[in-house]
Amino acid sequence: MNRIALPAFIACVLVLLPQRAEAGGAQGFTVTDKELGAMTAPLPKEIRERILADRGRFLLLLGQALDEPADLLVLVDKAHPLAPDFAPPDLVSLNDYPLSVSRKDLQLRRSVMPAVLEMEKAARADGVTLLFSSSYRSYDYQAQVYERAVKADGQEQADRESARPGKSQHQLGTAIDFGSITDEFAETRAGKWLRARAGDYGFSLSFPQGYEQVTGYRGECWHYRYVGRSAVRLQEECFGGVQQYMMEFLHVNRALLDARRAKKP
Repeated sequence: MNRIALPAFIACVLVLLPQRAEAGGAQGFTVTDKELGAMTAPLPKEIRERILADRGRFLLLLGQALDEPADLLVLVDKAHPLAPDFAPPDLVSLNDYPLSVSRKDLQLRRSVMPAVLEMEKAARADGVTLLFSSSYRSYDYQAQVYERAVKADGQEQADRESARPGKSQHQLGTAIDFGSITDEFAETRAGKWLRARAGDYGFSLSFPQGYEQVTGYRGECWHYRYVGRSAVRLQEECFGGVQQYMMEFLHVNRALLDARRAKKP
């Protein structure tokens, strides 16, 4: 992965702790220093050093994130597609909820709706309207979206902005596009509110500006994915605020981590 600088809003001065035989977290969740070193080796230097500087805090947050339903933390990107027939079993229509929607065919997973409604209520209390513009997309629907992008902008540009079928987070039923779905959304009241507050409700910006080489897509200020509050804390404190780094780490290391957690006293 490319080396990056930590975002200013989470950068802090850290003192490296001495090596120990084991790196321990809450409730007996441990991995060896050798294992943690190997797991973090592919990460950018600044992020790796941050994790190793406070192993206990990292494993505490990691354990809490792993307590989230596993299907919230599935890696979906250009190299890790979903099956064509994958569809969430609990999709519900956004028409059944008091939300502002741009279309009448929007759906999300039922399990995500409590967080959606809590976030929308908080935004409304702050005088902000969240417009839900896109949500769940089937494999076939994403194929149509991608084909339209290719026809409009050419394949090279389309691949920077539109996922090929099976490779879109929208197929998970936990991703939402808000507002105008344009770069201008970042400077709207809703765009600024989401950037500051979405994480409080478990939503993470999937494609931050300046990380195209990491995520595979140019910045999308409108695209948020629900990963749960615990995973957002892990992402912000330990992975530089970059969802892709966290998801790749969990994808590669999940089996070992689950095995260690199963051995907790």
